[in-house]
Amino acid sequence: MNWLTYHKQLLKLVETIETLMPSQVSVQDALLRAIQTWEPYINLYGSPGTGKTFVAHVLHHRTALVYFSDPTHYDASVSRESAVVIDNAPPARQEARRLYDRIRWGQKDYTGPRNVILITRQPIDDAVRRIELTLTDTDIVHIENIIRQQFGESNFETISQYDQQRSGLWWYLKTLAQKAE
Repeated sequence: MNWLTYHKQLLKLVETIETLMPSQVSVQDALLRAIQTWEPYINLYGSPGTGKTFVAHVLHHRTALVYFSDPTHYDASVSRESAVVIDNAPPARQEARRLYDRIRWGQKDYTGPRNVILITRQPIDDAVRRIELTLTDTDIVHIENIIRQQFGESNFETISQYDQQRSGLWWYLKTLAQKAE
C-alpha cells in the first residue's frame, strides 16, 4: 500500500471529529468564527504536512465551504452565501491579492462568495486575517494513536522528534507505506 492510499483512507475519516488533532480543532474554530463574522479574506498557512488541507476537507463536509485544490480549478458559479477555500494558493502578496479579487469581484454582477480562504505554506504579507496551523507534541501523540487504531502498530519512535515535527503527517504516511512493502 503506498502513502497515497493511506492518505485517502485517512481522508475518509473526515466525518469523525476525533480525527482532528487539537491544533486542527483550534484552527477549524478560528476559521468558522472568521466565516461567521464575514471576514472576506482569510489566509490559512503552515508547514507542509500539518493538516491544512485536511481541515479544509473537514469544513467542506460539515459546512457550506466549497473546496478547490488549486487556483486554476475555481468555478465561478459558487453561491454568494458560500465560503470558498483555494488550496495551493500563491503566497506572494500581489498574486494573492489578484486571486482574492478575481474570486470576490470577478463576476460582472459582483456576487462572488462572501469569504475566500487561501491555503499557503507561507503567510501572505497583506492586510488579511492570517491563521497559522502548526503541530504540537500533543498533536503528534494524537495522530500516532489514530494511525495505530486505523492501520495497526507502527514503530514511530525510531525517528527523532525534530524530524517528526518538521515533516508532519506526511512522514507518518510514508513510514506506514514503507513498513507495508
